Amino acid sequence: MNLAGSALNALDSVKKAANRVAHRESPLEKNLREATSNQNWGCPNSVLHDIARSSTHWEDCQTIMTEVWSAVQEKGGKWRRVLKALTLLEFLIKNGSDRVVDDTRRDQFKVRSLESFSYSEDGKDRGAAIRDKARAILELISDMELLRSERDKARSHRDKFMGMSSADTYSSSYTGGSSS
Repeated sequence: MNLAGSALNALDSVKKAANRVAHRESPLEKNLREATSNQNWGCPNSVLHDIARSSTHWEDCQTIMTEVWSAVQEKGGKWRRVLKALTLLEFLIKNGSDRVVDDTRRDQFKVRSLESFSYSEDGKDRGAAIRDKARAILELISDMELLRSERDKARSHRDKFMGMSSADTYSSSYTGGSSS
């Protein structure tokens, strides 16, 4: 990358940081930014669980799904952001509110288009993980028994590792209908 490109990237980062400060980024927005960043590292499970808990609130769920759909529509160079958004979506389907499942079913074409995602970097196929994750999500939302089983398993893990009852955490028993 040339010097001018580096300077533009630095200025863009400063501009984004200034906007976050001026906008007073909420904890949910901060978590979503971390969970869907294009950085070369994963997101802590605690952040994913915080986002899943937030999905039980109507406005927060809208914010979450808007960010997920925005991230999955990124192009090749931001393949990490796409993969992290799919990872978040899969986590939310298993651990989040019923509304996430309903929204994903309604907008599944956005995930389906990723079954043919293609991007190579340094001679490596970076699209393979995205294609696999998209297929796994589509299978999960189309197979009611698998979905129920995965949500039950996720609830069991939350209960075991967080030491809380499911009533103290968040909704996780998908029934196939819309949530309020």
